[in-house]
Amino acid sequence: MFHSLDILRMAQALATHAGTRQTAVAQNIANADTPGYRSRDAVPFTDYMERMNASRQNGSPLRLESLMRPDANPVTRSPDGNTVSLEHEMMRGVEARHQHELALGIYSSARDLLRASIGR
Repeated sequence: MFHSLDILRMAQALATHAGTRQTAVAQNIANADTPGYRSRDAVPFTDYMERMNASRQNGSPLRLESLMRPDANPVTRSPDGNTVSLEHEMMRGVEARHQHELALGIYSSARDLLRASIGR
């Protein structure tokens, strides 16, 4: 019954993806005044999972830079070429937090199911 706990692997990937998004948000905010800086975000979760599975099969580690991409359609562009919108980054930060809380909820539910199945 407990040979493959794919739900826990997916929750871990979801939490890691949320961390990657938070890293992108932090980098964007740190570079909000850098001329020519293009805002970035993590790749979508489905792409993230595909890359994680491919790296697991190949045995090659993933670099954080390969999990982020520049925004294709930036919200704003300042005269110096910077595409960071602090308001938009705050929204992304909240989305990443919600994603992380979802992963923690999945962990908690799985833990409760495991405890119930072993009688504790």
